[in-house]
Amino acid sequence: MDIDYLRQNIIDSPTQREYLVGSPMQPYYHGLGCIRLCMKDKSFINFYSDKYIPATAKFVHTHRENFMSEAIYGSYDNVLYNVKPHENGEYIEEWVECWKDGGNFTIHENVELYEMDRKILQQGESMFHLYNDYHDLELITEHAVTRVTFDFSWPYPLKYRSKIFPKIVRPNNGEFVGAANDYGDPDKNWEIIREILNEVQDY
Repeated sequence: MDIDYLRQNIIDSPTQREYLVGSPMQPYYHGLGCIRLCMKDKSFINFYSDKYIPATAKFVHTHRENFMSEAIYGSYDNVLYNVKPHENGEYIEEWVECWKDGGNFTIHENVELYEMDRKILQQGESMFHLYNDYHDLELITEHAVTRVTFDFSWPYPLKYRSKIFPKIVRPNNGEFVGAANDYGDPDKNWEIIREILNEVQDY
């Protein structure tokens, strides 16, 4: 994978996006702490970096879709959580709208997080994610590059997809920050991608 391949294969028409996907036609910043490319083959390439890409909305979260994640470069820990209401809970559980300037809607005002399990995804390996599993990603290497491909096979509720909201769990004494509120400058995002690709060649 190189920068030329990515530039040639990133979407250049809204019709090339997966159904109900509104990702922009550029490399864009996502508040979970990555730069994301929506590709013509309907996959996403995600660039994570402790060095170059700080997170602004890094919360334990769910997704709208089931998906397969492949570690192209680097490795990370996928951590699964259980969320339970607790009268003295330190977190708030919310539905969120995963688009620019999207809102948030409270499910429970006081919850606690319980780590259930974790699994390391090594470079070259793949891992399946269920859309409604609460999880977070912790980098092991300084950078990681992943390819995400949606999986709509049964029992994913495809007919209900437009009504599925991602959920987050965040500290209840903090402010909500939308993960899609600032896509960043496309040219700067390309430069960060170039730097990461140069540095992961030694992995």
